[in-house]
Amino acid sequence: MTNKLLLTGANGFLGRAFAHAAAPGNEIVAVSGRRHAGDGALTLDLRDKDSVRAVIREVRPTHVVNFASLGVTRDASTLADLLMVNTVGALNLVEALTEEGQAAHTVLFGTAYEYADSSERLGEAALLEPQSPYAISKTTLQYALKQYAGAAPLTFLRLFNVFGVGEPAERLIPFIARKARAGEDIPLTGGEQQRDFMFVDDLVAILHRLVALPAPSSPGLRTINVGTGEGTPLRTFIGLAAEALERRGLAPKLKFGALPYRAQDPMSCVADNTRLRELLGDIPFTDLPLAVERTVQALHEH
Repeated sequence: MTNKLLLTGANGFLGRAFAHAAAPGNEIVAVSGRRHAGDGALTLDLRDKDSVRAVIREVRPTHVVNFASLGVTRDASTLADLLMVNTVGALNLVEALTEEGQAAHTVLFGTAYEYADSSERLGEAALLEPQSPYAISKTTLQYALKQYAGAAPLTFLRLFNVFGVGEPAERLIPFIARKARAGEDIPLTGGEQQRDFMFVDDLVAILHRLVALPAPSSPGLRTINVGTGEGTPLRTFIGLAAEALERRGLAPKLKFGALPYRAQDPMSCVADNTRLRELLGDIPFTDLPLAVERTVQALHEH
């Protein structure tokens, strides 16, 4: 049986990566909040409940993967803006499925930064203490989804630090590369933060494996951490990016300690991915130096 996937946020970093690696047997209907020439995605504003319901009625998906999100790259969006898209928009999607009688397996996304700072690996039962507006909007969504848990199978994935080919220019590796090409100083924090870095290709493979699993036998909400389970100091990660740029003739001027640590950012954020491994079995992850190398190489080529 062919799965029919409604993919929202199709023009974003993760949406594009997921669509480009579509598995055989999956028909993907891509929608996005903005239209780019030649991308083939339909436009849909999740804040418009009537439009959302019309799309659900037309597509009648077996699965929904909701990448649509605002504020991932710390833009100027207010908390109200973030709540309207990340919380209300996602709930409009789930509610439309319910109203149309579509028990589609729906995958929605949160962030690891919903959790409180902890030197321990973070399991799904860890204390939630979101500090940033973006994290607050995602935690609000997760709590709100509980009211729909009896109507459809819902999966809420808390993503740790995803990076890789095609990430936005505002993200760390593209930022360092841009500064290095310009010969400018690169102001950084001390880099002592522990982070769980995951290559985007590995995340996409995990998502396609989740979609391929038999649908949960009964409605409900499950929350799953998606990360490698390995912590790496931010300074080490930046060093790998700098070395990859140096191999291409650039000389990044890293200025560790030039910036203060952000009050909203935890010093340690590493996944306990036991629940994910129980569901999928063995999960191969790309070695971090190789993943960074591939990311820098793609930037160099373009």
